[in-house]
Amino acid sequence: MIRADSPESPSAGMGSVAPSVRWKTLGGCWGAWLFDALDAAVFSFVLLAVAHTFHTTLAEVAASVAWFLLATGVGGYLLGYLSDRIGRKRTLLVSVVTYATGTLLCGFAHNVVELSVYRLLVGIGVGGLWSAAVALVSEVWPTRKRAWAIAVMQTGWSAGNLLAAVLAWTVLDPADPASWRKLFVIAAIPAYVVALGILVAVRESPVWIAEQACGGRETARPGIAAIFRRELRATTAKALSISVLGMFGYWVIMTFTPTFLQSVLHVRIDQAPVFLVWTGVGATAGYLLFGALAERIGRRRAFAFFFAGIAVAIPLFAYGVRMIPLRDGAMAWTTANIAIVGGLSALLGFFTGYFSGFGAWYAELFPTRVRAAAAGFCFNFGRVGAIAGIVVVPLLVPVAGFALTYCLASVTYLLAAGLVFTLRETGGEELDVNHYPVSEENA
Repeated sequence: MIRADSPESPSAGMGSVAPSVRWKTLGGCWGAWLFDALDAAVFSFVLLAVAHTFHTTLAEVAASVAWFLLATGVGGYLLGYLSDRIGRKRTLLVSVVTYATGTLLCGFAHNVVELSVYRLLVGIGVGGLWSAAVALVSEVWPTRKRAWAIAVMQTGWSAGNLLAAVLAWTVLDPADPASWRKLFVIAAIPAYVVALGILVAVRESPVWIAEQACGGRETARPGIAAIFRRELRATTAKALSISVLGMFGYWVIMTFTPTFLQSVLHVRIDQAPVFLVWTGVGATAGYLLFGALAERIGRRRAFAFFFAGIAVAIPLFAYGVRMIPLRDGAMAWTTANIAIVGGLSALLGFFTGYFSGFGAWYAELFPTRVRAAAAGFCFNFGRVGAIAGIVVVPLLVPVAGFALTYCLASVTYLLAAGLVFTLRETGGEELDVNHYPVSEENA
């Protein structure tokens, strides 16, 4: 039986949630997001190795990334919808087990088609986790610390990317083109441990429970049409557009940076991750600073600053790394080389810190009954829009060259920087059962 003063009581608000419960929630979501990122990132390090194993082209292997991104959109909405029905915690568990199982199976794929199916499974879990985790953290942490808590959770993504780079650096063997299989298996195992930790330590959202007590359980849940109803239609369309533009640039960078280093600079497969370690370090700093900046100057201005920053950082990285002298495909560990790699890679990673803002902003834009579904749809279907970049890059590289094609991502970031000002500022809004934004007078 749930006591009236329990954190899981329907009458409990965010103010009554014990600090220990908040930290356990944040810790569980952080761990789930870390291995979510790890399982999403490892594929970028093995594109050329997979193409070699299956005797196919880079474009055909990159198509697996397109299927993955499509699945994140589908999973983000479907599991977000499920989160609004059965609860945030249960959906977290479903998501973690789904992406872990898909990653494990990737290590045993027999061809590109089979690998694409397994990556589809990973994508469903990756997309669904963000929807549930953002809703849960947003509903457990108080308003004044919400952006900060989401920013801390988002550092799990940079930590996952960093861990993926370290694992790739350690596991991949240039003398064994099939070593990529071992990378997938190793990446999958820790996620099952995180799922067990969530099952034991994380509690359900008191806001979601309160909404159920107010009739949510008996009332038919709104479908996808609800987030396009008159009150939310403009908000949904603008939030989705910002996600598409931000994701387009990010997934071009994340997917093709290791390939760029291997094919253009002839960096060995086991040396390419060295460059990405610095990106992960910079991203962690960016995520944390974005949260503080968003609280101080507002969501919109913080997004615009980071979007403009990464639009500049991309060409700096693409042309700056050409200055690094290589010896037998490996970087010489001189002070000058480390400074160039560390500075350019960290700068590129730093400005991806805008990702820590999506959770708090999108949670504040939508009401409780559709929060996870709406935020999940807008965020994850942004990845679906990024499929265009995954398809176009391999086609443009032979025509325009890798560096120039890579830099086209800057254009989408500049567009996103302007578009953020068409959405209303939401900093400081309380999240309760009746929260239902119906106007955009602050736009």
